Amino acid sequence: MENKTDHIIAKVLNDEASSEDILYLSQWLNEDEKNQKEFCELKSYWNADVNIRNEISPILSVDKLQQKINNQTKHPQKRQTLKYMLPIAAAITLFVALAINLWLIKARKQPCEYYTYLTSESTGNLTMDDGTKITLNKNSRLTYSSEYGIENRSVKLIGEAFFDVEKDSIKPFKIEIGNASVTVLGTTFNIKAEESSNKITATLIKGSIQFHAAEQNLILKPGQQLTFLQNSNHISVEQVDTDIFTSWTTGLLKYKSIPFVKLISELKTKYQVEINISNKRLTNPDIVVSGTFSENQNIGEILTVISKSLPFRWEKKDDKYIIK
Repeated sequence: MENKTDHIIAKVLNDEASSEDILYLSQWLNEDEKNQKEFCELKSYWNADVNIRNEISPILSVDKLQQKINNQTKHPQKRQTLKYMLPIAAAITLFVALAINLWLIKARKQPCEYYTYLTSESTGNLTMDDGTKITLNKNSRLTYSSEYGIENRSVKLIGEAFFDVEKDSIKPFKIEIGNASVTVLGTTFNIKAEESSNKITATLIKGSIQFHAAEQNLILKPGQQLTFLQNSNHISVEQVDTDIFTSWTTGLLKYKSIPFVKLISELKTKYQVEINISNKRLTNPDIVVSGTFSENQNIGEILTVISKSLPFRWEKKDDKYIIK
């Protein structure tokens, strides 16, 4: 930057600029966007120095600049020049006002902080500042920042959670899950994405959600469940009984006509136990079971209840459960 421009900027920032100075600065600012950025940076440094020494109202500073311009209109020899320059001076005044206010907002903005909500052997409930209610399943993690509700409504999920999202057409609610994301305005749905699993499942109860992954976008309707396989980027959608996939929020486990071998697999994951089926006939996918269990029941009690409708015996050896 030339010395002349430096000198004129210093005069403008100190309310000592003449009409010609402001006109020169206006032309310089319009020449290149880099000039505008440079001026804003210099303005912020100047503001910082002034604010350390003495708190100055941005409005007062702008008023002084406007007063300086108005006073100069009283000189007859410059009246003709000012006739054409005043709109530019007013624009510069507005630019200075915006620069001051933007800097003050930036200076007052607190560093972004991140919050993580964890669950272990029990579920957890939290209500966000916007009224959105989230129920987090066991062994799950939800992360969000201090910008939630201000700059965005974004969260990250590992595990499973039930969402009842407050509607906000300006700030959509967004969930990041692995290499996929779900965007909603206001709705109720369930998301499951366990770290040990390659699968992401989204179950919509009411409203609508947009699922995005691998350059694919799908919009779900109530009662639909989307399954996304992260390793193959395959997406499938089917109609389901949503009560089965959200019953965990009320402390229940519901199963309806699912293969017995699949039920055992889910119980192994949920209770983190080893269950072996020694009778290979029970691994036939045509053998299905239905039932409702309380999460307060242990794995032994659940196996006993199932054995009353599907005849089998089970025993526990060390930390393993064996189905015979």
